[in-house]
Amino acid sequence: MSALIETKNLHFQYLHHQSQNEWILNGIDLTIRNGEFIAILGSNGCGKSTLAKHFNALLTPSDGTVLVNGRDTNDEKNQFEIRKTIGMVFQNPDNQLISTIVEEDVAFAPENLGIAPSEIRSRVNWALDAVDMLDYKRHTPFKLSGGQKQRVAIAGILAMRPQCIVLDEPTSMLDPKGRSDVMKTICRLNRELGITIVLITHHMEEAARAKRVILMDQGQIASDDTPENTFEQIELLKKLKLDVPQITELTHRMRQHGILIPKRMVQIDQCVDALAAALEERYGHY
Repeated sequence: MSALIETKNLHFQYLHHQSQNEWILNGIDLTIRNGEFIAILGSNGCGKSTLAKHFNALLTPSDGTVLVNGRDTNDEKNQFEIRKTIGMVFQNPDNQLISTIVEEDVAFAPENLGIAPSEIRSRVNWALDAVDMLDYKRHTPFKLSGGQKQRVAIAGILAMRPQCIVLDEPTSMLDPKGRSDVMKTICRLNRELGITIVLITHHMEEAARAKRVILMDQGQIASDDTPENTFEQIELLKKLKLDVPQITELTHRMRQHGILIPKRMVQIDQCVDALAAALEERYGHY
């Protein structure tokens, strides 16, 4: 897979930190490849949202370099193409919804890109279908549930046909069903459409759906590994004030009680299959 986003010795500080010589990002070297699904975890203030905003040039480095498809985000001439390539979805969908009709809202970004009306209609229908919201295209977004609003916000980004979507805690304001619906949408976009996903989250179960997990601490990368390997690092997770995923905790306790179940499982279906196999081996049936 080719490199989509590269950060090289990325440093960043906000203006009010400059007199204190505090780096919010302190020497980040990171490569994100086309088609990857990456989750970024860390406690509040570790720099994960600040890092995400560098990926589409909402912020630019104080020092170091960020490249998107080889284009330097510090060069203003590149920023239009970069923002077409990397779409951003934020915590509160109400902050991204600007129209009183769903299809008009999704059409807003392509219209601003100067795309032909016939192509916009095609993109709107495609994007809404991709997030399972096509039946709501003539509804007002402000009467939708939180999860539905967030999927409409994602559709608005999709209509730009980006290579990558960066989602900054997109489920933090949603109820469990809304979180589940949005996560299913995110996974399907990555799996079926090959869209690169960068997910900023506090929810370990969401991070477990990614193929790669980055742990951040005090503006630096503390770990960059698979979910299976990351969530076995119990001491590191505790040091970073992060929870252990429920599946990891459950399998650990089952092993303590003599149930022979493999380590490094992060998905519910993996755990169910392994538990069924262990019980069948022990009792001959389950």
